[in-house]
Amino acid sequence: HIIGRRCIMNNNKKSFDKKWYSEEFLNELKRTAYAEADGNLTYTAKYAPDAVSKYGIDPRMLGGPIGKMARKLKLVPDFVLNSIHLKITERSLGFFRKGCDRISYANCHIKGVSIKNKHIKASDGFDIPIRIYENAECEGTRTAMIFIHGGAFVGGTLAPYDESLKMLVDKFAVKVIGIDYRLLPENAYPAPYSDCFDVLEYISRNCGEFKINKDRIFVCGDSAGGNIAQACSTKYKGTGKIKAQLLLYPTLNMFGFTDEYYKKGYSDYKFEPSQKAVSKGVIKQMQMLTHCNFKQIGILSPDEYNNPYIFDASGNVPTFITVGALDYLKKDAVAWAHKLANANVKTKLVVYNGLGHGYLNATGVFPQAEDVIDEMGKFIYTILEL
Repeated sequence: HIIGRRCIMNNNKKSFDKKWYSEEFLNELKRTAYAEADGNLTYTAKYAPDAVSKYGIDPRMLGGPIGKMARKLKLVPDFVLNSIHLKITERSLGFFRKGCDRISYANCHIKGVSIKNKHIKASDGFDIPIRIYENAECEGTRTAMIFIHGGAFVGGTLAPYDESLKMLVDKFAVKVIGIDYRLLPENAYPAPYSDCFDVLEYISRNCGEFKINKDRIFVCGDSAGGNIAQACSTKYKGTGKIKAQLLLYPTLNMFGFTDEYYKKGYSDYKFEPSQKAVSKGVIKQMQMLTHCNFKQIGILSPDEYNNPYIFDASGNVPTFITVGALDYLKKDAVAWAHKLANANVKTKLVVYNGLGHGYLNATGVFPQAEDVIDEMGKFIYTILEL
């Protein structure tokens, strides 16, 4: 674990001017990947080489804000946690948005990728900001991925993902078009969805402007963005406008409907015994956010866009899903993967042991972020070769 100890040393220095891990460390994470089973669903599981075991918490997360909060929450009994119902106020919303906008990636020194900001006119006349990430090789592949950021529908921008999306372009020559959609609750539901639908429609009609092939458009999102990405696939099911979708730790069952695949509690989690309490503390952080009354942000009832889990999974485009094994939204990801697979939808699920919610925007800090970019690129080209 010499490589791992070096990585932790960089973590302690808190230097964001270079990656916190070596190529050898990343390759070891890839080499030790294994197949895990959840009933009749088999998925790929991966873990950090310097974790205490394959189910151990990633040391980078344990030493950061999530780990510190987990140590506090591990002392909170479940019945107390379940009684907490978050209220959205101007102050709490401002605090949350500030956290969403915080840059958490390390500089990976990626050259040759340009970032351009543009606008696309929404159906109601609003100018939707988009950000285009590309390099010289993108014109040759003519492949695009529309990216929808997370932030619980009420926060987030594209800026924290700059390094991640540049890396995807650099490694796979896939042009990325990110959407800075309007947020709830200032903009009435379903504004975030409508903006993304409008951007997708525009790009599909104007592929020449973006120098892409209309048959090589993918949609991707993380967290709430994963929910909206799935909504895009639902809306355009059977039209051929979307080649495939990539859902990163998505929320798909926000109203918490239970069935054979989706159960409440911790029975579907696997813990490193020596870290069980703090592992639950990691899960509880995302669990608390699910205790929000969605009526506060204008989501009044479940529909096929905001809560796709309770609707028919058949007819979906091929789907890549990833999630942290200590993320409360692991329930959504694994349960939806079950339903997609049962509906004969080509599905790839990658679970990162020892991680909680959100890691794509920590590229260069978490090796799993770079690894999931590699998984995303491989998935895209696998689908294109079918």
